[in-house]
Amino acid sequence: MARLLRMPGISADAEEVVFLEWCAELGSQVGAGEAIATVETEKANVDIEADDAAVLWRTLISPGDSVAVGAPIAVLAGVNEELGDEAEILASLGLTVGAVASVAPDSADVPDSPQVSMLEESAPEVVAETMTEVTTDSDANMGAHGRVFASPLARKLARENNIAIEDVVGTGPGQRIVRLDIERAIASGVNSRAESSASALLASTSSAGFTDIPHTGMRRAIARALTASKSQVPHFYLEATCRVDSLIALRRQINEDGSVKVSVNDFVLKAVAKALVDVPEMNVIWMDECVRRFESVDISVAIGSESGLVTPVIRGAENLTLARISDQVRDFAQRANEGRLKQHELEGGSFSVSNLGMFGVENFSAILNPPQAGILAVGAVQSQPVVIDGALAVGSVMKVTLSVDHRPVDGVMAATWLGRFQTLIENPALMFM
Repeated sequence: MARLLRMPGISADAEEVVFLEWCAELGSQVGAGEAIATVETEKANVDIEADDAAVLWRTLISPGDSVAVGAPIAVLAGVNEELGDEAEILASLGLTVGAVASVAPDSADVPDSPQVSMLEESAPEVVAETMTEVTTDSDANMGAHGRVFASPLARKLARENNIAIEDVVGTGPGQRIVRLDIERAIASGVNSRAESSASALLASTSSAGFTDIPHTGMRRAIARALTASKSQVPHFYLEATCRVDSLIALRRQINEDGSVKVSVNDFVLKAVAKALVDVPEMNVIWMDECVRRFESVDISVAIGSESGLVTPVIRGAENLTLARISDQVRDFAQRANEGRLKQHELEGGSFSVSNLGMFGVENFSAILNPPQAGILAVGAVQSQPVVIDGALAVGSVMKVTLSVDHRPVDGVMAATWLGRFQTLIENPALMFM
């Protein structure tokens, strides 16, 4: 039986996504768990998987469209299902013939196809109509929080014509902006985003010497998360200075072997995992009704990608070898720069590690990643005067700062954990016992 495929909830904070591409062709079969489409959230690209075996019969959106969670995106048919009258099937789903944003495979390459012409006229309207099934009940409330409600194709049309969509008055259900509203804005000569900002930008850069750089979706997400963390989570901080001469010597020995290359940060992650096993009271997150303690250790690693800060999670870190940790971090870093991290790789974890030592930073304090209970900020390894058996010498030291959520973890427990981490990092052989 034909059915609508709706945009699933990608993550707790993703209410709208940008559609990137269909992973299956029209008329092709997809199996349960296979990717049928790819969308982009503020943090990662996400594959939409089929719940069960089906045939992609019609598509309702196109690459570049902004799509609300819950909005219809395609019509699926059963495998080997003989569908009847197209108009009747679409009507049963609340759609109309010609109001489907796709073309049949045999007419896709025919420029003057009547179906193509009909689609160009009808597609925007049906998407707007079907979206209202899901979101009109909450339009007023959501609008109060500053969101602009518009159909995906209205947003696309606005982008293509440089129309500032927030300046357009919506005439659709719940004051939603639809295609006709954008077309009226174009016809009436409403200042485009490019036109309205160009003169101001030119004036500001020439007279005041600055340039306004628009926020990306990821930057907005980072800002929201960190603002909420700093304002809502009671942080406290503990510092330690670690002697890492033995660690440096062991790292040199491992790397000289040639079979694997590891970094100081790999040792840090290994020590963090072992310390969380030895002091499980730190391997927790704060929840409204309880403190949840985990049996395994999942560590988020802060990676500064070309598009912004991401924190992919190393799962089961306590069971991974140093080489495996190194490989996974390297893979995360590469795919972060390519924008290929998956949403599930960015979710979860009870603890984070942020290392700025490679930039020469001596020490710093990091902001917690809620609902995690701790984050360790790691500075650079430096040669400094140290006292050994009462005599002055030169040693390798590394400063770390532990940021802790005071709700699930008290100061004594955090100090116990930090002491265990320091013991492990200064005596790296203990990490492998």
